Amino acid sequence: MCSTRSKLKFTKASSIRAAPLISGQPQGIRGQYCSVLLMQYSDNAALSPPEVCFQIGFQENRLYWCDARADKMERISLESGAEREIVLSAGGADMFSLAVFGSYLYWSDRNYANGSIRRGSKNNASDAVTVRSGLGVNLRDVKVFNRDREKGTNPCGRSNGGCEQLCFYLGGSRKSCSCSHGYLAQDGLHCHPYEGYLLYSERTTLRTAHLWDQSSRNAPIRPYENPAYFKNVIALAFDYRQKSAGANRLFFSDVHYGNIQMINDDWTGRRVLAESKTFTH
Repeated sequence: MCSTRSKLKFTKASSIRAAPLISGQPQGIRGQYCSVLLMQYSDNAALSPPEVCFQIGFQENRLYWCDARADKMERISLESGAEREIVLSAGGADMFSLAVFGSYLYWSDRNYANGSIRRGSKNNASDAVTVRSGLGVNLRDVKVFNRDREKGTNPCGRSNGGCEQLCFYLGGSRKSCSCSHGYLAQDGLHCHPYEGYLLYSERTTLRTAHLWDQSSRNAPIRPYENPAYFKNVIALAFDYRQKSAGANRLFFSDVHYGNIQMINDDWTGRRVLAESKTFTH
């Protein structure tokens, strides 16, 4: 069934093998004039929802989709369903989400490099490069934000609505500030650091968790990952001096580099305090 609120809808019928991609131009209330862009009945070639992700490339008027079961990424004409092309065929991939921007496709692959975000050309994504890796199997959706794509304006478009970190447009002249890390001050604009948090390491990343606010989905401090400094962090120490110096000091040892390092929890001021010495006979 076509939706009157969207031009594209993916449907799955559990009792048949067909998996259509449908486009439609809303008409009146019922959303008439739907057309099937792609319908396949072959067990080997059929789309396999819900393991399909898709995005529209408006510049070239193409529909792109990835099929996790077939390990493929393809595209067709958005209007006619013709000109079907394989953009990427990658055995063993687990492509979960897809984004289109400029000349590139961005997608998540939960198998590659322990969960990664990859980028490849629209015409041939076999030249893919890895944008981020080691994100784990919980990696989900990928979206692209770019100011050039945003049209119009709202209160958040002027000086970020006065918000220090995040500004959410609520319609009309209303907006709301929020904090990606830290908590919102009483003025509703600024963000304050938490007085305490749990610090832990994941070999190559330093992360934090809340001690009291378990309902918050945002970490108290932005995670820090830098393979040039972190390869196997095994021990941590903490020097609280937030009120006097504005940031706390974190100490950690890395057995790969054989050293002890210090860094502030705003991720500035990193330096090596001690290194192991190798003696030759």
